Amino acid sequence: MDAYEVGDRIKLGHAALQSLADQADVDLIHIKGYATEDGLYPPLRTSSDADVLVRPRHVARFVEAIRNRGWEEVASFESGSAFHHAATYRHDWWGPVDVHRLFPGLQEDPDTAFERLWEDRQKAQIAHFPCTVLSHLDQVLFVLLHTVRDGSRGNHDSAHLHKILSEKDFERLSQRAKELRAEVGFAAWRGTLDEYRGHPDYLLWKYMMDGGSRLTEWRARLAAERTLRGKATTLGRAFLVNTDHLAMKLGHTPTRGEITKQWFVRLGLGTRDVTRGALQRITPKSRRG
Repeated sequence: MDAYEVGDRIKLGHAALQSLADQADVDLIHIKGYATEDGLYPPLRTSSDADVLVRPRHVARFVEAIRNRGWEEVASFESGSAFHHAATYRHDWWGPVDVHRLFPGLQEDPDTAFERLWEDRQKAQIAHFPCTVLSHLDQVLFVLLHTVRDGSRGNHDSAHLHKILSEKDFERLSQRAKELRAEVGFAAWRGTLDEYRGHPDYLLWKYMMDGGSRLTEWRARLAAERTLRGKATTLGRAFLVNTDHLAMKLGHTPTRGEITKQWFVRLGLGTRDVTRGALQRITPKSRRG
């Protein structure tokens, strides 16, 4: 199956998801990928999955609806990413979908953020089916926020946006980012993240941009948690194997032995990172190679 056939399949998936949402009386907005206006991505850009943002109080009802129609969970909200923002489901016909309960970078309360996005929503034809999508301005904001987390492909998408957007567009995007409390992610995209060095999310966005060790990632996750309970939960997860990701890597449900083996690998990597960090702190800069 070539890229164009995959694209057609994902577009049909968008249509199927919208139909299910309509039947279940669920508010959702199709985001990124094929739900985005022509020209906001580089030419010939394709997507391998669908993405939908669901009104938070409708998430449980929507998940039940898609499960009843053959969508199987691949990764949960807790295991999906550092932001715990989306769960991944896959259908034999329509491929994968990321069901978002919030969008990384938007620090506004998820219910309030969704309502603000919903107020400016519009309709677009995806696979000849009317689907609810973001306004033009919100589409651009979502694409640019995602580029920071999307590796080399994100770099290409970001360069394209810098090429097509005007200073007036940047001003409008900056204002919209403030309305949705997305200033830190927007600053990461614009290269001014250091202005938010004291912000709880600073280290997490810096890690998304620059990468680093697993220890760096978990430090960033801890810093981003706002409550002691959240920090304790995150610290506990640092020592556990992400069985959803391991299953995707292995291509099957991992056995107890495979989980145990991965735990020791995880422990070894963590020990190595801690040792390396300690050595860097005590070794004079002049001797660092």
